[in-house]
Amino acid sequence: MIPKNSLQRSIYITTNLTCNLRCVYCYEQDKNSKETFDLDLAKSTLTKELSIKSNSKGTLVNFHGGEPFISFKKIKELCEWAWAQNFPENFLFFATSNGTLIHGEMQEWLFENRKRFVVGLSLDGTPEMHNRNRSNSYDLIDTEFFAKTWPEQGVKMTVSRETIHSLAEGIIYMHELGFKVIRANLAEMTDWSNPQFLDIYKRELQKLSCYYSEHPEINKCSLYDILFSAVLNNDIRKWCGAGTEMVSIDIDGSKYPCHLFFESVCGKEKSEKAKNFDFSNPASYISEHCSKCQLLPICPTCYGANYFSRGDIASRDLSLCELHKVRFAEVAKYEYNRIVNDPTDIATLSNEEKYKRMRTLEGIEKLATILDLK
Repeated sequence: MIPKNSLQRSIYITTNLTCNLRCVYCYEQDKNSKETFDLDLAKSTLTKELSIKSNSKGTLVNFHGGEPFISFKKIKELCEWAWAQNFPENFLFFATSNGTLIHGEMQEWLFENRKRFVVGLSLDGTPEMHNRNRSNSYDLIDTEFFAKTWPEQGVKMTVSRETIHSLAEGIIYMHELGFKVIRANLAEMTDWSNPQFLDIYKRELQKLSCYYSEHPEINKCSLYDILFSAVLNNDIRKWCGAGTEMVSIDIDGSKYPCHLFFESVCGKEKSEKAKNFDFSNPASYISEHCSKCQLLPICPTCYGANYFSRGDIASRDLSLCELHKVRFAEVAKYEYNRIVNDPTDIATLSNEEKYKRMRTLEGIEKLATILDLK
């Protein structure tokens, strides 16, 4: 199996717009469309993209919906055709799913092909949290199947305003279900401006830090993936492959920098403009306001969400600023305590690990100055 994280190029193929759920944070506007992707067009696209070995380590072919597995028969046919072509490019199929349709024959096929088709499950925490966000669908999902079939893939957790108060409980619950990887994020295109969320987020992250301190063997969720050393050099970072290492193909074959620029998401006029965005130039996706912020190197953003909500890929959701600062502060405290209290004899560490620790601590010290942490 090709490690998914090693693949540098992504091709998104839209399978359908239909979905069997109505999630509280969903941005899709046309969930009732019966249109599905054209097999011949998809085959032509893959033939063009995979017939020449790219300069990257390989290509991730990502099926995107709606709920992609509504179009399972077409997906199955396309995959089996592609595997028979002996393309020179390394490639792996992937889909993010709500999991509710994956049972029986579908499970059997996916398990048989688990090394060349990976499914990422959207799971939003405890049954109560998930049901609040995702149409009371928890009991329709075979969570054990996902945990056992793709143990290194894990789950995608979206935190809504309705579930942020249970953030720590939800992440701990999923760890204890056996998921090794949890990718968690606050819902995009959501109004987070109410100051009550700051105290709630801080409290939940503190609970989570206590849990990770008591269970150092567990892989921490993605909220703890902060490269603190980046603030030392004010490195400019692009937060995804949109428009550079990623291309998204709509049902009609039109290409976009990302699926959030589809006509079905942001409308015809805006989607047409999006085809010409220059993502290779940092000035196009960093606003003048944010360029002056010392936290920019560690502050994530979604360019598609920026465009959908504010008409500019560089215009970030400023209601998230204070929440990001809470996260940076709490994770920095956790990382600092983890490093300075690590019982490992420093003499046994490699020079690379010693340097990494030193730079992390220096980055945390600078962050403490920026945020005026005590």
